[in-house]
Amino acid sequence: MVRLTLILAVFMVCHAAHAERWTVIHAGTLIAEPGSPPLTRQSVIVKDDRIDRVAAGYVELDGARLVDLKDAYVLPGLIDAHVHLGLGGDHAAKRGPETGGDVYRLLDVVENARKTLAAGVTSVRDVGGEGWAVFAMRDAVRAGVFPGPRLFVAGHIIRIGTTEADGSGACHDVGSCRAAVRRQIGMGADWIKLYATCSGSKPCGRESAPPVFLRDEIASVIETAGTRQIPVAAHAHGTAGINAALEAGVRSIEHGSYNDRVSRALFTERGAFYVPTLAVQDNIARDHETASEDMKPVMEGFMRDHPTRVAAAHAAGVKIAAGSDAGVTPHGGNARELWWYVKIGMSAAEALRTATVVNAELLGKQGELGVIAPGAYADIIAVRRNPLDDIAALDAVEFVMAGGHVVKGGCGHYMRSCAP
Repeated sequence: MVRLTLILAVFMVCHAAHAERWTVIHAGTLIAEPGSPPLTRQSVIVKDDRIDRVAAGYVELDGARLVDLKDAYVLPGLIDAHVHLGLGGDHAAKRGPETGGDVYRLLDVVENARKTLAAGVTSVRDVGGEGWAVFAMRDAVRAGVFPGPRLFVAGHIIRIGTTEADGSGACHDVGSCRAAVRRQIGMGADWIKLYATCSGSKPCGRESAPPVFLRDEIASVIETAGTRQIPVAAHAHGTAGINAALEAGVRSIEHGSYNDRVSRALFTERGAFYVPTLAVQDNIARDHETASEDMKPVMEGFMRDHPTRVAAAHAAGVKIAAGSDAGVTPHGGNARELWWYVKIGMSAAEALRTATVVNAELLGKQGELGVIAPGAYADIIAVRRNPLDDIAALDAVEFVMAGGHVVKGGCGHYMRSCAP
């Protein structure tokens, strides 16, 4: 009897510690799946970190927190498929590897993740950095230690290099590239990132440049990643590098500045995704006036051709996935990428879809991310103006829920009850 009483007591304590957490959101206009017609006067019912159901009308549930968004436009949390949370901060920049640079980089990552989440971006794919900071942040967010977007991490970029000083992603032949990929897998990478070309600022990143890796080396990266069912993203500006990476079987092309008709056919044939990072055009336009005379024509080529070729890819049916290159562009300004998509001819609904439904598919998280539907993660944001009329409405996100937790616009704003 004593033993039974003890067992029941332990059960009750554990049950209390894991009590269900219910939230009801009253949505004046609900964009549950971008691309489908919006609904009005809806209730989104959240149980713990998932959406339990969506109901017509304004439902109330005993014991549940109530969030009043009757005057707002409610939509899924945004997904940014190309960020660098370890870039764009002041802490690590002042220190090198011998003076704690990686530890201080974590401060940058935490701050940049905060800005990203506050902007309504509830999931990101971090496509390369240094050290362990982003891995640590991913795990801390999962454990509930720090607030931040859900992270999918590529680790150290697979790049040409022959010495240890070139980084753990450096390789120079099939064998060393296999080893470099396995190092990233050992670190816990969710993705592998490959430099198929150089940066666009270098000759090996120009339109007519060949790929920097040979075809068997690219194939070895994809094959090795495939042993753990890990997808590969390829940074590629020049046409040959884009096409070689697509032919080898990468899941996504990053930047793709000089994609051509062959590229577009390969995208659609292979089902690959195109992450254009068009927001970088703002940087190029800003820096053009002060650039050296030999760089100005290069920058002008990017400004002239990149948006046009993204538009051509979209018209050809290529799956465009939103990625802002935050870290190169400002953290927290992620939605600027969608503004660029509208500028080149997408509808606002199509642009919004790239940062929700399409990116969820890219990440292999269809039905869990990018939609407000039963079983999906409770990643929900709200804005005051209709983003389907003006995509710039996403520059002013007023409410953010991530995994069922209200992280912006909570007590004193839209929540009737402040109970946890």
